[in-house]
Amino acid sequence: ARQSFAVLQRRGPSAAPLVRCSRCRMDGGADRESEDRKAAILDQFSRAEGIKEPEAGLKGAASDDTSAWWQKELDSLSKGEGEVVEFIKEFVPTFAFFLAIRLLIVEPRYIPSLSMFPTLDINDQLAVEKISKYQHPPRRGEIVVFDPPELFWKLTDRDPDGEALIKRVVAVSGDTIQISDGALYVNGQRRDEPYINEAPAYELPLQRVPAGTVFVLGDNRNHSFDSHYWGFLPVKNIIGHAVYSYWPPGRIGGLDGVADALEAAAAISPFPAS
Repeated sequence: ARQSFAVLQRRGPSAAPLVRCSRCRMDGGADRESEDRKAAILDQFSRAEGIKEPEAGLKGAASDDTSAWWQKELDSLSKGEGEVVEFIKEFVPTFAFFLAIRLLIVEPRYIPSLSMFPTLDINDQLAVEKISKYQHPPRRGEIVVFDPPELFWKLTDRDPDGEALIKRVVAVSGDTIQISDGALYVNGQRRDEPYINEAPAYELPLQRVPAGTVFVLGDNRNHSFDSHYWGFLPVKNIIGHAVYSYWPPGRIGGLDGVADALEAAAAISPFPAS
């Protein structure tokens, strides 16, 4: 039998003839191959988008591979080898290092209230160091973070729940303290306090700070639940002292200015006799 050919001629003097075999068109082999290729591509896209689940055979193979990997790791783990052991060797020391820093040296804190305004505002974030309390007694002017004393919980009718407070130490063990006519007096000397929000609108009779305690007030004097309500703070309750504000960026800075100024001016002795 003779093969019939159809010749398609492009327009133009130099166009080459294109030859198409009528038998190829009739067989449709190329069309079927193209359809199969498209079906395979669509199948892969469906799996990638989570539309189509892998075939049962593939799922079984993946499950077998996972089981084999775990079995291999368990065998290696019993010998002190494998990926799990390497992860533990790298992760545990790093985690322990940062946990030790958090528990023993410095920890972050944020401010939830306005009791220390304007020095500290709501959502300010601070670094609180925990080392100096073992080196020397609290200083006047320091900002300290502490566990509230027992009377705090009684006055608020709450059980201790782990809440910590932040206030400024205004008097230490052995000091006399008094608040009169809107001014704070420590050891008989009127304290200049440009950092407070407003002058206290209450009176506090003259009293001496007992050994092992400090007297703390919020810088927002008329809006702070502090020692003028619940009394002296045991030094043992102090968690640490706030040294630096690191957030927000506009309020970055050290927090020891008042304590340092009191010592530098020698307004009162930093460590009075009890």
